[in-house]
Amino acid sequence: MTWPDAEAALVAWLTPRLGLRVCTDTPVALETALPLVRLRRIGGTDDGFRLDRALIDVDAFATDRAGAAALAGRVRDVVLTNLPSASTRGAVFTAAATVTAPCWRPWDNPAASRFGAVYAIHLHAAP
Repeated sequence: MTWPDAEAALVAWLTPRLGLRVCTDTPVALETALPLVRLRRIGGTDDGFRLDRALIDVDAFATDRAGAAALAGRVRDVVLTNLPSASTRGAVFTAAATVTAPCWRPWDNPAASRFGAVYAIHLHAAP
């Protein structure tokens, strides 16, 4: 069994829907890349057969708190509304749920504000 890369599949799916940069690593010059969304797999489970249940931590960065909050809300809406039954990069998404709703998260760089959330994403390899 080949398990799909949940991070790569989600980056590929989210990028055209948000119309901005979606990445897994924070850019060195973050303040010049805003707004952007960074996501990382932070755990999860599987059914031992084909279904991957990934926990995905998502950070929305913008120049101010209101912009970061709005971007986090857009991510939440598109993930919960459009991700289930979508497919990309060899993966089929079957479910999405909020684990931790978007909230403000501190960030050391005063030129960037961050809101973050955690989602449970279920996916399996495309046939």
